[in-house]
Amino acid sequence: MVIDALRADFLFSNESQMTFVHELINDGYALGYTAYSNPPTVTLPRLKGITTGSTPNFIDAVLNIAEEDTSSTLGDQDSWVKQMHASGWKINMFGDDTWLKLFPSYFAKTDGTASFYVSDFTIVDNNVTRHLDYELSKEGQRNWDCLILHYLGLDHIGHKGGPASASMPAKQREMDSIIRRIFESTVKKDENTLFVVMGDHGMNEVGNHGGSSIGEVSAGLLLVSSKFKKLQSEQKAPIPRNPDFDYFGHIEQIDLVPTLSTLLGLKIPINNLGTFMHDLLPLYTEKDRQNVLIKNALQLKVLIDKSRSKVTSLDSEIDVSSLSSLLHFLHDSKGTLSKTSSDYNYRDIFYGLAGYTFTALISLALFFTYHRGRLSEAGVDLLFFILYAVNFFGSSMIEEEHHLWWFFTTVFVASVTVKSQSIYCTTLLVCLRLLKAWNNSGQKNNIKSNMKIATYVASLSPDIGPVVVAFLIASTLATYCFYVTEGVIVKGKGDGTTLRFLTFVSTSLLCSITFSTKFLSYLSETYDLKSGFKEIPDWCSKYILWIGQRLGTTDINTVNQQLFSLFYKVWLVTIAFHLLKPLAFKIWKLPDPAHNYTRTILITFSQLLISQTNFNNVPIFLLLLAILLSFQKLVPVSNLNAISLFTILMQNLSFFQFGFTNSLSSVDLTNSFNGLSSYNMILSGLLTFVCNWAAPIFWSLAYLHLTLKPDGRNWERLYHRLLVTLTFYSVSGLVLIVSCYNLRFHLFIWTVFSPKILYFLSWTACGLLVDFGLSCIVTALYIK
Repeated sequence: MVIDALRADFLFSNESQMTFVHELINDGYALGYTAYSNPPTVTLPRLKGITTGSTPNFIDAVLNIAEEDTSSTLGDQDSWVKQMHASGWKINMFGDDTWLKLFPSYFAKTDGTASFYVSDFTIVDNNVTRHLDYELSKEGQRNWDCLILHYLGLDHIGHKGGPASASMPAKQREMDSIIRRIFESTVKKDENTLFVVMGDHGMNEVGNHGGSSIGEVSAGLLLVSSKFKKLQSEQKAPIPRNPDFDYFGHIEQIDLVPTLSTLLGLKIPINNLGTFMHDLLPLYTEKDRQNVLIKNALQLKVLIDKSRSKVTSLDSEIDVSSLSSLLHFLHDSKGTLSKTSSDYNYRDIFYGLAGYTFTALISLALFFTYHRGRLSEAGVDLLFFILYAVNFFGSSMIEEEHHLWWFFTTVFVASVTVKSQSIYCTTLLVCLRLLKAWNNSGQKNNIKSNMKIATYVASLSPDIGPVVVAFLIASTLATYCFYVTEGVIVKGKGDGTTLRFLTFVSTSLLCSITFSTKFLSYLSETYDLKSGFKEIPDWCSKYILWIGQRLGTTDINTVNQQLFSLFYKVWLVTIAFHLLKPLAFKIWKLPDPAHNYTRTILITFSQLLISQTNFNNVPIFLLLLAILLSFQKLVPVSNLNAISLFTILMQNLSFFQFGFTNSLSSVDLTNSFNGLSSYNMILSGLLTFVCNWAAPIFWSLAYLHLTLKPDGRNWERLYHRLLVTLTFYSVSGLVLIVSCYNLRFHLFIWTVFSPKILYFLSWTACGLLVDFGLSCIVTALYIK
C-alpha cells in the first residue's frame, strides 16, 4: 500500500491521526522506519527505485509529468514485480497509473487513476478503495498473490494546502481505517502475509516535492506481519514530532527491494543496490541468516566486479562465515556502487556542447553587429551576462539564486534613478522592497514563515484573515480593471463610450470570476469546509452558499471548476476581441493609440495569469503594475537597452519572489487543472507553465506595452529585445552546461545542478512561446 507523499511524521509522530498504525507498532505486529528517498523525489523515479533497487535517471522527473509517455517502462528490467510474474504470481494493481506505465504487462487485474489531477482529494482514492470489498473477501483473495494499492489523495492535499492543510487529518484517518481493514482481513488471519505500507517520497513545508530537503526525502515505511511479534521489538508510537524526521530506524528506501525479495523467496533484482534490512535477521536461524546475507552479497558482488572489470570470489575478500563481515561488505558495496551508478554518454554530451557553443557564437556575432556603433553598451551587457553565469559553478548560488537577481536589480535601478527625485522613483523602490519581502525564496530558508508577508497574511485568524485576503485580491483586480478602462480612448468618430463600456464589462466580469475563484481557494485551503462552515465568518459562508445556489451545487470544488470554465470562455472572447481590435479600427477608420492596444492586451493576459496564481501571491500583481508604471515614467522609450535589461531582471526577480526556486519541489501544480474535469497532458501542461511562469509572461508583455508605438519601428524594437534575450540565455546556458560537465561527479549534481538545467529548458520555452511567439503575434496584429 503506497500512500503518495506519506512523510514519516504522518505515520509516527504525535501529530499523526493514524492511531491504528501506532497500535500495530506497540503490539509488535509492525516495524516502523524512516526511509530515505533518493532525489528526484517524484513518483515515477521513486517507484523505479523501490521495485528495482537501482538509482533512477534524473530525466524520469520529466517523464513523471508526461503520463502518456511509455519510454520509461521497466518491462525489460529486473524487479521484484518481474520476479513475481516469472514465478507465476498473480498481481492485482489499483491506483496511480504510473505502475501501468512502468509494468505494462505484469498485472492480472488493474484499475489505474491519473496521478496529476491534484484538485481531487476524494474520487482518486475511492476508485482504489471500492475494489477492496471483493479483493479482501475469501473469493477475492484466492485470485491474487500480491495486491498493490497506490493512494494519491494525501499527496494532492499537500500540493493544494501543504502538510498542515485542514483536509490532512481526515485523509490520514481515512488511510488509517484502510490499513486496519487490510490488516484484519489478511495479516491477522495468515502469518505468511506481509503487508507493506509506505510513502514513495515525503513533502516539504509547503506541500511540494521533487527536491532533496529533509521533508521530501523522509518517507514513512511500515512492515506488518504476525511473525514480527517474535522479534519482540521495543518500538513505541507515537513519537514527538521533530523537524529532522528522526523516527525509529533510518534506512535507504532501496533496501526494501532485497528485503522484500528475500522474505518472499524471490531472486534479488540484478541491478539492485540496496541491502537486506538487518533488523529482520532474527526471523531466521543462525545458518539461514548467513545465507540471507551471502545471497545479497553475491548479487552486489556481480555489480562490483563489473564496475572494476575484475572477477574474484566472495570468500577471497571477506570471511563469509562472519555476519559482521558480511554486513560490513554490504554497507561498503552499497556506498561504492551508489557513487559509480552514473553512466555518462560523453559522445552525446560533446555533441550537445558543440552545438550550443555554435549557437552562442552566432548570437554573440549578431549581438555585436547590432551594437557596432555602441560597443561600450554591448560590453556592459555582456559583462552582466557573464557575471551572472559564472555563479553556476557554485551549488549555493544556484540554490539561492534569488539573491543574485535582487543584487543585479537594485544596482540597475540605482544607476537609472540616481539623478531622479520624483515620486515615481520612490514608488519604484518601495514596491521592489515589498516584492522582495512578499516571499522569502531560496531553498535553504524558504520555510521561515516569519520572513514572508504572504505566509503572514495566509495565517491570520479567522476573524480578520478573510477580510484582509478579500481586500488584497479585490484591490488588485479593481486596479487592473480601472487601468484598462481608463486607457480606452478613441478619437475620431464618436467619443469611445461604447468601446469603453464593452471593455469595462468584459474586464469586470473576468475580475469578478477571478475574485471568486481565488477567494474560494483561500477558504478551502485554509479551513475544513467539508465539516461545515463553523470555522469561517458568517459572511463567507453566505457568499459560498450564494455562489452555489446560482451554479446549482454545494461542492466547493465543483463550484470552482464551473467558475474557471466560465472564465476561460469569457477570456477567450475578450482576448480575441482585443487582439483583432486594430484590424476592426482600420476598417472603421478609427485611430487607436498604441498604448490602448498594448494596455488591453497586458491587462487581459494578466487576468489569466492572476487566475492561475495562488491566492497568496495575487497582490504581487499590484506591485508589478506599480513597478511597471513607475519605470515607464523614469525611462524613455528610446532607451531600448535599459528597457530590455529591466525586463530580463524583473522576469527573473519576480519569478523567484513568487516563491519559486531552482528545485523541482517548488513546481506549483495547484492550478494545473483549473476548469479541467479530467487529466489532459497538453492543457494541464500549458496551465502548469502559465501558473509557474506567470511573472515572466507579464514582463514579456510589459516590454511591448513600454515600447510599441505607431511609428513603424516596432519590429526593430522587438528585434532588439529578442537579440538581448537570445544572447543572455546563450551565454548563461553555455556556462551552465560547462559547469555541469565539470561538476558531473559533484555531490549535488543530481539535486542542484541537474534541476537547474531543467529549469533552464523551461526558461528557454518561455523565450520561444512568449518572448518570441506571443510578442510577434501581438506586434503583427497591431495595424496602424
